[in-house]
Amino acid sequence: MRFWSEGLGDRELVINLDRADLAAKEDRLELGGVVDAPAPWEYNIKMQVDDWAAILKTAARPDTGEFIASRASLPLLIRIFGGLVVFVVMLAVFRLRRRIGLDRTAPAEQAAAAPAGASITEARVASRLRESA
Repeated sequence: MRFWSEGLGDRELVINLDRADLAAKEDRLELGGVVDAPAPWEYNIKMQVDDWAAILKTAARPDTGEFIASRASLPLLIRIFGGLVVFVVMLAVFRLRRRIGLDRTAPAEQAAAAPAGASITEARVASRLRESA
């Protein structure tokens, strides 16, 4: 994904979201990592459920479908479709687990257990240490 701002001039910020660290907080999902270009800057994107709904609504627009269908190879289209199937099944499984009381820790409890002001990586390490204890 590439970001551009007038303040950057002709430069673009290149972020590989597939390598982002993820951390669930009480009201948001945080994606963090390091910008690949033009310089190694840390970034942190905070997304709430409504943001994901807006992304999916944008993805479901006819002009988005036409753009992707006309530019993506068949193997890439298959990967995209497979990712969508996995996403829907995963949502159903997690929702069912919550519904029947099988989820281990609610997101609010995970966020509360992380040290105040902890970065995504620190929170992830703290979470793994608690799980292994």
